[in-house]
Amino acid sequence: MRINSTSSLIVAVLAVALFAVNGCDSSGGSGTSNGGKTSNADHDHGDHDHGDHDHDDHPAHGPFGGHIFALEPDDMQGEWKKYIDSNVIKMYLLDAAGKKEVPQKVDSFVVTPKVGNDEGGFTLEPENPDASGVSAVYMLDDQDLSIAIPLGVDIEIKIGDKVFRGEIKAHEPLDH
Repeated sequence: MRINSTSSLIVAVLAVALFAVNGCDSSGGSGTSNGGKTSNADHDHGDHDHGDHDHDDHPAHGPFGGHIFALEPDDMQGEWKKYIDSNVIKMYLLDAAGKKEVPQKVDSFVVTPKVGNDEGGFTLEPENPDASGVSAVYMLDDQDLSIAIPLGVDIEIKIGDKVFRGEIKAHEPLDH
């Protein structure tokens, strides 16, 4: 069932406000263990009190301090990262083990919200591609995408004749 854009925006704003009040997600989100820290501009827990839950419940951290998501077919994984003081979303293409970046010439990188969005999704652009358009990092600075990520999104990446699909399940925002 599709809902109109105004209704979905209201739902999204209310959901983000509710998530912001509740803090960290102790339900596990979409991953497994805690990894390395990055700068304060990234997902940084700092020294604030988190109550009675363990941060091992957050999604798995990738080599760039973001959160791992599975791609099918499984010869690659992805990592996504939301920046605290902006609406920048970056997604990294990683090897099957999720350990290192895998630069690719991507034909399209589309992120489609599971709630609302009648426009057909957001197209991420390569960050600092080489002369032939190859990059391992795809990004977009967009407030609507920033709101959509915690509500759940589907990911479709086309590379030549191969299509990779993944998802980020609905979760509480992790940029706290």
